[in-house]
Amino acid sequence: MAKASKKVRSVSSAPDQTETVQSLISDMEEILHSDGSKPIGNMPRADIFSTSDDFVVVEVELPGVRSEDIEVTLFKNALSIKALKYECFEDNRVNYVCMERSFGRLFRTIEIPQVVNPAKAKAVYKGGVLTIRMPRVEEKRGRLQHIPVEQS
Repeated sequence: MAKASKKVRSVSSAPDQTETVQSLISDMEEILHSDGSKPIGNMPRADIFSTSDDFVVVEVELPGVRSEDIEVTLFKNALSIKALKYECFEDNRVNYVCMERSFGRLFRTIEIPQVVNPAKAKAVYKGGVLTIRMPRVEEKRGRLQHIPVEQS
C-alpha cells in the first residue's frame, strides 16, 4: 500500500481551500488506486419497491452494459451490483465536439429494507435495465415465540 504524504496545507482563503480539497481528493485516489486499478466511474440510478405478491424489486439503469459484464451479489441485507461499461467507439480518428456519456466500472450497494430469500432471487437484464426480484420472507428473529415447557 502506498504511503500517504504528510503535507501541511494552508486553509486561509477560499481559492486555497478549493485547491486543498482537490489536492486531498487526488492524494486519496492515488492511495486507493495504487494497485493500478481504475477508479469507479459512477453509481447507476436505482428504484426499489415492493409488490403486492410479496416481492422486493430493485431496478437499476445500466444502459450500454453487456449482461455478461454484470455481477449481482446479496450479503445479509446489502445488494451489490458491479458492472463494466466499455467504450463503444473504436475509431481513434474521431474528434468529439461533446462527449457526455461515461465508461468504466460501475458499482452500487443498496440496503434492502426487508428480509428476503436470496436463494429464490432472480435478476433479468433487458433494455438497459437490470431488474432483481427477491421474495420477502417473514422475520422470525424479532417475533415473540412461545416455547412450551414439558415436564420430565
